[in-house]
Amino acid sequence: MPEEEMHRSERMRLLGYECPDESDWVTGLHPMDELLRSERLPHIWCQGCGLGTALTTFIGALQWLEKNRGWDLDNVAVVSGIGCTGRIAGYVRLDSFHTTHGRALPFATGLKLANPNLKVVVLSGDGDIAGIGGNHFIHAARRNLEITVVCVNNFNYGMTGGQVGPTTPHDARAVTSQYGNFEYPFNLPYLAAASGASFVARWTVLHARQLEWTLREALTHPGFSFVEVIAPCSTAYARWNPEGRGLDPEKLSRRGLELMKHYQKVGKTANGTHPKDAHVQVNERGEITEIIEGKFLDDPKPDLKAAINHLSAQAEKMWLEDKKSLENRPQLPVEKKSVPRTEVQLGGFGGQGVISAGRIIGQAAALYDKLEACFTQSYGPEARGGAAGSQVIVATDPIHHPHLIEPTSMIIMSQGAYTKYVPALAPGGILLIDDQLVDLPENHRADITTYGIPATQVAEQAGSSRAGNTVMLGFWSAIVGAVSRDAMRQSVAESVPTKMVEMNLKVFDIGYEKGLEMIRG
Repeated sequence: MPEEEMHRSERMRLLGYECPDESDWVTGLHPMDELLRSERLPHIWCQGCGLGTALTTFIGALQWLEKNRGWDLDNVAVVSGIGCTGRIAGYVRLDSFHTTHGRALPFATGLKLANPNLKVVVLSGDGDIAGIGGNHFIHAARRNLEITVVCVNNFNYGMTGGQVGPTTPHDARAVTSQYGNFEYPFNLPYLAAASGASFVARWTVLHARQLEWTLREALTHPGFSFVEVIAPCSTAYARWNPEGRGLDPEKLSRRGLELMKHYQKVGKTANGTHPKDAHVQVNERGEITEIIEGKFLDDPKPDLKAAINHLSAQAEKMWLEDKKSLENRPQLPVEKKSVPRTEVQLGGFGGQGVISAGRIIGQAAALYDKLEACFTQSYGPEARGGAAGSQVIVATDPIHHPHLIEPTSMIIMSQGAYTKYVPALAPGGILLIDDQLVDLPENHRADITTYGIPATQVAEQAGSSRAGNTVMLGFWSAIVGAVSRDAMRQSVAESVPTKMVEMNLKVFDIGYEKGLEMIRG
């Protein structure tokens, strides 16, 4: 029977599509209608564009997985960015997310981490993924998170007028490079593989069957999979470059057809090629002379979820060992006591240990005095010599807010910290300074109580100038009295290297005795 006389349903059956209800074909239903938002069709893509083929191969891969692998397509989420390819997210009848330009991958990462059972697919263009979102792309590949990225590459920013993009071939023309592109493009398969992707492939939309088969593999790959799809841009790229001008340069479909014919002519299938050699070659006129296509990499390795689970298991093991060690260590016979809420601000410069000192106070209060405690640190340039600060709250009652409301005491070890923090000290509060490093100005506050000690000098005499923070801790413990001496000493011993424990406890005691002397008069 001639094909033109064959009933449509019969032709579809011969092509492998099932049609249980022949009336479906009479009413014009298509095998892919189930996964297409028909109310949004016809699509907005130009005549001669390859995105329609990219969409149908993607849907075909999903339907095959649903039928042959038992996939539940309700667990598939499609994420896209801005651009021509980004419209795919709006045409598929799946949970889909149309994000901002270049941000499809971080959104997909969050989606996958929040619900690891989802199969997350990113469908976007070369400008969105490799240009605006290039940094997100390399880090998503590095993490090897189980996401499939399908990048439709049309060699320019097609939606916004045909500007040079990150994949525009060298010497090729675009609306912003009418005399030829002087930049060299990304080799996207190589970029993906070098960044850590464990599945990498490239096909043109001319290779529809190979593309669909590859998408099936990519979607089931346990890790970060990347598929580049080279597609013609009949409106922009083909207008400026000789491959797509065709017989009638005014007809978009003709331009797209001529570009596809050229892709067929210069295409070379080379499965297993190293991604570094998966090039798109051009001549001096910017005309594409060779496109290497195929599946280049399929090397399953532990994905991010497996890495997190391994690390979590290791962390749990270490925690159990630490817990056992703490349980076996003699504990101080400390009963929970009642203290007024104490807010402590510590300030100095990087290298003085003001952040470590804050942590020691919080640890002593919580672990050994059985009080409520909260520790935070500032996030300035805390490199050695730069400003550094930390805050501690100690109380009997639960602490509902981690930041200081009105500091009742301060440990200040630099002039800069004095200037920055002392104005916030509560009236009647206690200020402790390293008087070698802090000079009190003439207008020093009269409504606070100030004590000074040469902490750095004491530490130097004991053998380490870096222990000045420990001297100040002993000083603070004696004068303020919010945390017991025994709890502070044990916290110090737990927080410094074993070989430095004796020296640090010695200078702590010196600071403590100095404090007692001052408050006794």
